[in-house]
Amino acid sequence: MIMLAKVVSYGGNSVRYALEKENAKTVKVNNMPDGLDPTAIWYMMKHHCQYHQAERTVGRKLERFMTTFVLSPSKEESANFTMEDWANLQDEALRVLDSVGLMPNGSSNVIKTNFTNSMNVGGLHSDSMSGTLHLHIDCCRVDMEGKTNDVHDIHLRAMKAAEIINMRHGWEQPQEIRNMRKAELAEDCEHILTDMQQFNIDRYFNLLRMKGYEVKPRYDKQRKLVGYTVGKNASVFKASEIGRKFMASKIEDTWNKLHPQPTQVKTKPVSPSVASTPRPVRPIVQTPTASQPKAQPQLAQTAFTINIGDGVKKVWIPNSVKDVFTNEVQIPEDNDIATTENVAHVAMLLFAGYIDAATSMSESCGGGGSAPSSGWGKKDDEDDWKFAHRCAQMAHSMCKPKPRSRSFHR
Repeated sequence: MIMLAKVVSYGGNSVRYALEKENAKTVKVNNMPDGLDPTAIWYMMKHHCQYHQAERTVGRKLERFMTTFVLSPSKEESANFTMEDWANLQDEALRVLDSVGLMPNGSSNVIKTNFTNSMNVGGLHSDSMSGTLHLHIDCCRVDMEGKTNDVHDIHLRAMKAAEIINMRHGWEQPQEIRNMRKAELAEDCEHILTDMQQFNIDRYFNLLRMKGYEVKPRYDKQRKLVGYTVGKNASVFKASEIGRKFMASKIEDTWNKLHPQPTQVKTKPVSPSVASTPRPVRPIVQTPTASQPKAQPQLAQTAFTINIGDGVKKVWIPNSVKDVFTNEVQIPEDNDIATTENVAHVAMLLFAGYIDAATSMSESCGGGGSAPSSGWGKKDDEDDWKFAHRCAQMAHSMCKPKPRSRSFHR
C-alpha cells in the first residue's frame, strides 16, 4: 500500500473531489454530523480553524486549513474489502500516522499529530481504467482541542505510517510497489513508441492517457516542452525517473533508434556501353481503388460542448493549446463554488469570442462576472499559445467573487 499526503489551500475543491467524483462513495465521517454535503463539511472545517486562529498569540497566521491523504493498496491487498473494511483502514491510517514522531529542523522535541481527533472524511474512488480502489481522506488542520496539526515533512510521516501498516498486514512495502509500477510504465512507454509510425509528442501523450495514465506536460514561455510527469494509482513519475531515454529532450532520439532507417547500398558505376535506344514507355497513372484508401488527415482541433445555462456552445480549440485550458487553469482562492472545469470553460469561451457567454458562466460559478474591456480578442502579433494564456488569466480574474462592500456607520 502507498500513502500520499499534502497540505491543500483549496479545501472546498478537495472535499468535493473526494465525495462527488464519478462513482465516489463516502466511507466515514469523523467528528462531524452525518449527512452533510461537501460544501457544508468544508465550511465547518474552515470555521473551526478560523475560530481557533483568533486564539493564537504566536506563530504565523494559519492559511491552509486542510491536509489530504490518499491510501492506495494494490488490487490483491484490497480484494474482498467491504465498506466497513475501508472505514477501519481510514481509522487505522490516522492512528498510525499520529503515532509517528518526527523532529522538524530547528526543533529539539519529537512532534506528533492528532488527526484521529480532528474532523475528517473519507471517500472511496475507483480507477477508471484498471478498477483499482483507493481512499481519499480529508482532515482538518486544527484538532477538536484547538491545537494545530504539524505538517512539516508530512509526506515522510505518511511514508513511515504506510510502512507500519504494510508490516502489520503482510503487504508489499511502498518502495517495492513504486519500483514495480515504474517498470510497468517504462514498458508501456517503449511499447507505444515502437508502435508509432511517426513521432508526435501529443499522440504519445494521448496513447498514454488511453492506457489510464495521467500525463501533465510542462512548457516554457516559448511553448517548448521542457518536461512531463506520468501518474497512475497514486504513483507519479517524472520522465527522468522512468528512464533517461524518455526525457523530453531525448524521447524523439529514442523513437528514431526504435525505427532505424534502411541504409542505402552504394553500387559501382557501370562502364558505358553502346546499346539500342529503348522506345519510351508512357507512364500509367494509377487511380486509387477500394484496396488503396486515401490517407485521412488528422484533426488539428478538438471540439468542446459547453453548457451555459440557457443553451449550449460548441467551441473548437487547437490541439496545440488544449493543455493550457485542461491542465494550467486555476481556481481563484476565495471561490468555493467553481471547479477547474468551470474556469477552463470560461477561458475557452473567451478564446472563441463568446464574451457574453463567458461572463454569464463566470457569474453562475460564483465569480464577480466582470467582463473583459471592449476590443477583447486576439492581437495581430499574438499567437494561439499566448492568447490562450491570456484567456486563462482573464477567466481566473472573472471567476473571483465580488469583494464585499463595507458600509460606514456613525
